[in-house]
This record gives sequence, structure tokens and C-alpha cells, in this order.
Amino acid sequence: MCFGRRYDHNDQELLNIVNVSEQFTDTAASANPVDFIPVLQYLPSRAMSSFKDFNKRLVSFPQKLVKEHYETFDKNNIRDITDALIEQSLEKNVDTKNSTQIPKEKIVNLVNDLFGAGFDAVTTGLSWCLMYLVMYPNIQKRIQEELDQVIGQERRPRLSDQGMLPYMEAFILEMFRHSSYLPFTIPHSTTRDTVLNGYYIPKDRCVFVNQWQVNHDKKLWKDPQTFNPERFLNAERTGVNKENAEKVMTFGLGKRRCIGDFIGRWQIFLFLSILLQQLEFSVSDRTKVDMTPLYGLTMKHKRCMHFQVKQRFPMKSIN
Repeated sequence: MCFGRRYDHNDQELLNIVNVSEQFTDTAASANPVDFIPVLQYLPSRAMSSFKDFNKRLVSFPQKLVKEHYETFDKNNIRDITDALIEQSLEKNVDTKNSTQIPKEKIVNLVNDLFGAGFDAVTTGLSWCLMYLVMYPNIQKRIQEELDQVIGQERRPRLSDQGMLPYMEAFILEMFRHSSYLPFTIPHSTTRDTVLNGYYIPKDRCVFVNQWQVNHDKKLWKDPQTFNPERFLNAERTGVNKENAEKVMTFGLGKRRCIGDFIGRWQIFLFLSILLQQLEFSVSDRTKVDMTPLYGLTMKHKRCMHFQVKQRFPMKSIN
């Protein structure tokens, strides 16, 4: 989606990015005093050096591809997200009242945000989905019954099926809420002095939103510690309760929310629906599923050593 190309599972360039992403997440997860006392960045620090090194390696990947896109750009053949951003940055007749022209030098940052943040957010979300499915096999069975009834086995799920799979949607929303694997928004900054609910916040102050607290607030949710997709179904069980769905905080809120919000949600829906149409997930008998989150930039679960997968029906050609 970002670069208009597919990578083989053994592609060394892609594997390097996967490995660096994991190292980056581990390093960023550790409490770094520089986050709270900025002047410490000028003192020797192994953690800070590693953090800067990972950042350089992560940025070098999209930098190379954005450069290639500029060299082969054709306004009559927009191939992917990078081309679309380049087109917008080169557009001379941008309506400044309704949109802001993207500076050329910001394109690498935007692509890196989409690629880097989406990379971890989607895979971590899918991983939590699978853990909840083996933890609650009855929920997995109900989702698969819905898939069989609405889609069947003759074709793969599409994004257009989303509105016809309310229980699948409800499950994903409850996964976002209950796991809150993105516990805080990325850091934002105040552009002016402001007051929020009686609290004074000065200009240029770093601000985080505690999404985990919102998703587990007893004033907003009945029995918030219980995993229950039913809370997101409407009274007729034919669709999603939009009021409850809008209360879930995963990618922030407002115009400063994560730019990959909708892409991330769509990808998790498509991947998960295809997986559950084809496969059944479980753990071996007497295995206790450990759902204790591991603290980090995104909260992950402990590795499940007895995870099992089997086909739901014989393989055949599916369009």
C-alpha cells in the first residue's frame, strides 16, 4: 500500500526492517530518563545511542523508496500512497482554505509514520485477537458461524462485507477496548496556553492521552474487566452499537488522531476474517492462556508456546 510492491517472505531487506522494528519497540519501551529530563540527551548513554541508531535505520528504508518514487513518478499513473503524497506536494492549485499542501521534505516522515506505526499496530492487534479467540472458543465459533452464513466458503471476505458481520466487528472493538494494547497516544504538544476541565496546560507542553483508562472507566463501561463483545451489538443484534463504538479509544480522537486509523482497522478486519474463514485456532489441553500484557510502546502478550492451528475444511480454489 505504501510502496506499490510485494515482498517475498525471505526478502532480506524486509526481514531487516522486521528485526529492527522489534528492537526499536523494546528500546522505546524502557523508561528513559531523557523523556523527563531532556538535557540528559547530551550525556553518554548506551540506551540513547541505540535509540538513535534504530531511528536512522528505520528511516533509511522509506527514504530510499521515496527517492525511487520521485525518479519514476508519473502523475497519470498513481501507484500507491507514496505517489499520492508526491502528487499532492507537487500540486500547484491546492485550495488552501480546505487543505494544506504537503512540503516535499515531510513526505518521508509521513510514509515512515504510516509504514512504521502500522507495521506494529496491525500485527500486535491481530496477535491479541488470536489470543482472545483461544481464550474464548465459543466466541470464535460464533464468529465463524457468522462468516459461514454471510460469506460461505466459495470466496474470501472483502472489506465490503464488514457491515454484514456485526459480531466480527463487535469482537474487534472489544479486543481494542479490553487489551488497550495502545495504552497511550503518541506524544502531542500544546500550541498555546489552554485550560482543560479546570487544569491549566502551558504552551509547548508534551501531552499524552491515557487510552487504557478511558477504555476501562467504570463510568463508561459496565463490568469493564470482562471481555464481552455483546456490549457492542445493537438491541436487535443486527449491527454495531455506534454510541459504544465511538467511546473506544485506540488511535486517538479528533483531527490529530493517528493518520493510519482507518487503514489499521480495515487491515485487522480483513486479515482476521480471512484467517477465521479458513482456520481454527486453539491451545493444547490443560494449557492456561496467559493474557498478562508486557509493557511497551505497544503492549504485547507473552508468547503462547502451545498454540495450535488446523484447517476448517479441505483446501480448494477460492476467488
